[in-house]
Amino acid sequence: MPKQKGIIKIHGTLNGITYYPLNGKYLSRVASGPSKKRILTDPAYAHIKANNQEFGMASKWSKAIRTGILKTAKDFQDTTMASRLTGVCYKIIKEGSGTHGKRDAILTNYPQALIGFQLHNQRKLEQIYTPIPGVTSHKNRRFITITIPKSSEIHLLKKPKTATHFQLTAALSMVSNYKCRPDHKAYKPVAAKQNALGISQNTEPLLCKIEHTNLQIQLKTPVKRQVSTHVSLVVWFGFQYLKQEGSNWYSYKNTRIMQCINLL
Repeated sequence: MPKQKGIIKIHGTLNGITYYPLNGKYLSRVASGPSKKRILTDPAYAHIKANNQEFGMASKWSKAIRTGILKTAKDFQDTTMASRLTGVCYKIIKEGSGTHGKRDAILTNYPQALIGFQLHNQRKLEQIYTPIPGVTSHKNRRFITITIPKSSEIHLLKKPKTATHFQLTAALSMVSNYKCRPDHKAYKPVAAKQNALGISQNTEPLLCKIEHTNLQIQLKTPVKRQVSTHVSLVVWFGFQYLKQEGSNWYSYKNTRIMQCINLL
């Protein structure tokens, strides 16, 4: 520990530095924060405790969303995706009802925070593929249909010179609402059996040089019974260019794009 210099010796904390005597010497060190136990029990840290509780819930929520599309997302995401998604979930929790630290976590409280979220922060769908997908739900949200009425070469931007085809991907994350338990120690999913589930579906490779009409991808929710009203359906749409060489297909990594297009 560094020694204090000068005639006047300080005992206490000033500007984040703690000054104290030890064995006849006056030392200084960077002040440490409050302990976890103190944050949990001391009323003076109630605000910090509430923030920590809700941020922890945001992390759980983010994981539930990602788990539903885990195998699909790995081909489209960047290294910042998980932390960015947690930040979005935290914003949504702030819109929930209830007291700070115990607010309900319901995605539909602030859908615009999630719709448009990109799995890769530097790739926007509209910069590569311009048609706007339509989303329709059927039979109490058990079936979701994504539709592109028309797609032609003019809708394909930044196409690699050697690309011959493109492929569309639709994915679905099922995410339960969460509530803080009566003991206020943890958030739990309201519909646990329908939480963190998902499904994805690709189109066949589609030729770039021809026009395609009424393209559709249908997703069936991975539950046998009706989707709970306490569950939100996060709809994702992805695009990538492909190159065909004989019977082999090659994907252009830098053109893989996926983002959230709807919340049901």
